[in-house]
Amino acid sequence: MWTEETARAFDEHEAGSENAMRDYYTMIVLRITKLIERVRTDLDMDLRVKIITVITIDVHSRDVVDKFVLTKMYDQGGFSW
Repeated sequence: MWTEETARAFDEHEAGSENAMRDYYTMIVLRITKLIERVRTDLDMDLRVKIITVITIDVHSRDVVDKFVLTKMYDQGGFSW
């Protein structure tokens, strides 16, 4: 899912949306926030572990996309990701 969403942000940037990657970064941050709120509720252990795993993956994704924004890396063919 992350690869598809990131590729879409690159495509949107190429199509003229200069804020596409920054907007995608914001969406990732909101997703992480919602997952954190969920994991703070009363959950069974299996679901809690699944959500924590997704948070970990999304935090890595957030960091990579943040690097793209900071370095202005908008070439989908770039090796960085």
